[in-house]
Amino acid sequence: MGRVFGVVPAAGVGSRLSPYRAPKELIQVGYRRAAPDDATRLLPMAAVEHVLYGMRTGGVHNVLLTLSPAKWDIFRYLGDGREIGLELAYLCQDEPLGMPHALDLARPFVADHTVCMGMPDTIVAPRDCFAQLLEFHGTHRADLSLGVFPTDEPQALAPVLIEPGGHRVIAVVDKPAVPPAANTWGIACWSPAFTELLHEFVRGAADTREQLLSDVFVAAMTAGLRVHGLAFGDGAYHDIGTATGVLRARARFEAQERIPAAL
Repeated sequence: MGRVFGVVPAAGVGSRLSPYRAPKELIQVGYRRAAPDDATRLLPMAAVEHVLYGMRTGGVHNVLLTLSPAKWDIFRYLGDGREIGLELAYLCQDEPLGMPHALDLARPFVADHTVCMGMPDTIVAPRDCFAQLLEFHGTHRADLSLGVFPTDEPQALAPVLIEPGGHRVIAVVDKPAVPPAANTWGIACWSPAFTELLHEFVRGAADTREQLLSDVFVAAMTAGLRVHGLAFGDGAYHDIGTATGVLRARARFEAQERIPAAL
């Protein structure tokens, strides 16, 4: 599979938390140990750190984050990544053109490599889900692999239909009035073929509405790319883009006895 880059699009405006004005990616959700062998000293953990630690657990050490000009507090917080054992670099999305555009900004750096993608305002479990998805992606020689998690709010997210008895994705539906499944995609990894399709999708967009990544997934299926899904049936998906989501995630992650030893 070659070299793997992580990509995290963190340029969104966070309108669902309005009038909250600080970056939602820096909202505290849980704690981490100051050192793996020190359970006595705890540090607050920002939401974005969860996806970064997940990538690190999956063996991904080089990560690109896309920020808007209003989000440089994230750069100041994370710096070069050495504090969390990663090498971080930053891209700038000057206008709010949607997640596909934010991801396409990474193309000059990742075009010939495998990409591992997660969102900075969601927290997923199990902790090794990125490692599992990357192994699945390589085993099935997929062009695009989606990590799919159970949720009780599929109508607000993007449910995925997977071929019964197999792994092929047959539908991805964004915010359906009648959800076809009680799940949502939460993480993804892809090969150069999807990176190119994403680039063509963004370049060929005919309107100015904010583009949806689910639309690109559907375009990949239509184009005949190998799109597979790995269902984490016992996993969890926490969306901290809303006040309710923040409270739920904190209730799950801020009990000291649940702090993972490796964080």
